[in-house]
Amino acid sequence: MNIIIVGAGNVGYTCAQVLSQFHNVMAIEVDKTTADNIKDLLNVSTLCENGVNPNTLEEAFKRQQPEVIISATEHDEDNLFIAMISKHIKPEIVTIATIRNPDFMTEISSKVVDKIISPELAIANKIAELSLLENAIDYDSIESMNMSIVLFEVTDKHVNIIGKVVIDLEIPRDCTIVCVCREDTTIVNCETIELHVGDKITVLGTSKGVSEFNKFMGITHEASEFVIVGGGFSGLKAAKLLESRKKYVKILETNTKRCNKLVKEVNDVVVVNGSGIDPHILQNENIGKADVLMAMTNRDETNLLSCLIGIKLGAAKIISRYSMPEYADIFDFVGIKSAIGTHRIVANEITKILISDKQSILEMRHSGEKFFTITVESNSKIRDQHMGDIHLPEGVRITCIVRNEEKIYPRMDTEIHINDILVMFTYNVSTDSLEKIINC
Repeated sequence: MNIIIVGAGNVGYTCAQVLSQFHNVMAIEVDKTTADNIKDLLNVSTLCENGVNPNTLEEAFKRQQPEVIISATEHDEDNLFIAMISKHIKPEIVTIATIRNPDFMTEISSKVVDKIISPELAIANKIAELSLLENAIDYDSIESMNMSIVLFEVTDKHVNIIGKVVIDLEIPRDCTIVCVCREDTTIVNCETIELHVGDKITVLGTSKGVSEFNKFMGITHEASEFVIVGGGFSGLKAAKLLESRKKYVKILETNTKRCNKLVKEVNDVVVVNGSGIDPHILQNENIGKADVLMAMTNRDETNLLSCLIGIKLGAAKIISRYSMPEYADIFDFVGIKSAIGTHRIVANEITKILISDKQSILEMRHSGEKFFTITVESNSKIRDQHMGDIHLPEGVRITCIVRNEEKIYPRMDTEIHINDILVMFTYNVSTDSLEKIINC
């Protein structure tokens, strides 16, 4: 597939990084340094021009003959204009646009944009779900299969699993352990691994299954009090999601006019006109007693400072969003485990649209980790075998079996049938070679 990406910033670069593994990608970027960077680091062609200029788009269409165009500039109005011009040049082209401001998501927009990706909505959903799982530090979903992928961290409070071997754990049936990450090592064949403090456990399952796994690890108490720093679109959406689940939510917002608007948008959410980086305000609002502090402003520096103050005041769990990729290491360095990058969320949303499940369902937090599907054919080597008798290469795991729309989280005695759809997890393994191994 031939794809054009307009805008090679954080979002555009991440999209190009993922999509160029499977498709022929051209990036249009007006800034020469940014254009040179993406050309040097990725297998993409580049056009260093203004992608909002219709003449530039016409030239790019002649060179690339695209089937899909992704407009990922920083300005919503530009992204909509790019989609509109693209439809004029080639009516059958698939247009994808990132839109941050909900005011731009109108019926008119949907006529020129085939698929709108809202980073603000996606990050609100993700952070809200993550905030409800006490032991989780990261969360993703596979909407096409109605499953969640959650990263849990083992701490010294998890006495019921510390020192236990994975295969001996009586985990809920609606989920499965995918792998265990220990320091910089991902252990896929983890059945005989003894769990230690600091281990990170990746779990795949239904929403109910991962929630039960969270309880299985052990929880102090069910989170009920949430504080959100930043009353923008994502902060408001997260507040509404938590409000709908009967949680006590408080929003801190510096802009008075925005506070007045927030009050009209919510029912039981408390809105406070104050700064999320003022230690006195945070202390007065009892941040230290909150179950979860969520830093959701559009400024990475503000979110980082809010989190640091939250740590100092003793907030039980802290989650933050960030936009600049380099902030991932900064948040990790200061001990904030749940830092959610907008660029990765958008890339995953686009991946779900443009890359088939057979190639890749989801790009994970760590490089080299992938989920994808393989259908068991009549000549398969593993057909009619039990899971315990199947020998797969190191770094490969069958995490779920979809059989006649039923999801089976396999145990050692689970048998593989023809036409089963296997949800595979791999770490640094070629998916093409794996297809040949399973279906010879």
